[in-house]
Amino acid sequence: MAEGERGRRAGAAWIRRRAVAVVLTCLGVGAAVLHVLAPGLRIDGVTVMLLAVAVVPWLGDLFRSIEVPGIGRIEFRDIERRIDAVQRTANAALVGDGPEGGTVDDTAAWDAVRELAAEYVNVRLQQRSGAARNHRMDQIFARLVRVTQRVRDFDAGTLLGSQDAGLRLAAYARLYALPEPEVLGALVDAATGEPLPFNQYWALQAVGRCVDDLEAEQVPLSVVRRLEQLRSGLLRANDRREIADRVLARFGGR
Repeated sequence: MAEGERGRRAGAAWIRRRAVAVVLTCLGVGAAVLHVLAPGLRIDGVTVMLLAVAVVPWLGDLFRSIEVPGIGRIEFRDIERRIDAVQRTANAALVGDGPEGGTVDDTAAWDAVRELAAEYVNVRLQQRSGAARNHRMDQIFARLVRVTQRVRDFDAGTLLGSQDAGLRLAAYARLYALPEPEVLGALVDAATGEPLPFNQYWALQAVGRCVDDLEAEQVPLSVVRRLEQLRSGLLRANDRREIADRVLARFGGR
């Protein structure tokens, strides 16, 4: 990215943070004045909740997280850190693997893929949702990145439509490791229809890897529009939306 572009983005982010801070300060001062002028005015819990939900999307520039009663803790700045950490784990799995440079036993490699796919499904079903389960699934994905490279004739296009969540994840791992731009359209369709957040996250990561192998102008406009539609349906404080934003940024104003 050019230095001037980085400077403009940094300046825009600073202005946005200041604007949010000013608005929140004005709201706080206004509430204090209202309390002084009308001490008997009562605001019920529902109103407070609706106001909190309304401002939550704008707080990411100021706070690391916020606790919303009835919803839970919403993390903001940790989202990008987690994305980068998980990508480093997967990227490490790319080193030193692949069918080149040695004899590969396709049968053994396929057996390993199926075992990891089954392990992933079992972890999702048996472990409670949370950081520990996410860490375990990240590790399984990294191993899939390594082992899928050892299968010579891996048909990722077919596995994208599998009913087995583990095999779909294997397809995303393969395309993350060895991008196939020719299946980009099918991959975006799979990402759009993917019901599992973890799978969808890696499907979008694989989309980004495939896009990197192409010039932005070579990506059909219909694929870009489907990505935009997918992004619009994701929550703002969401790692998948962050990945979708990163991918779409590569197309400029298309």
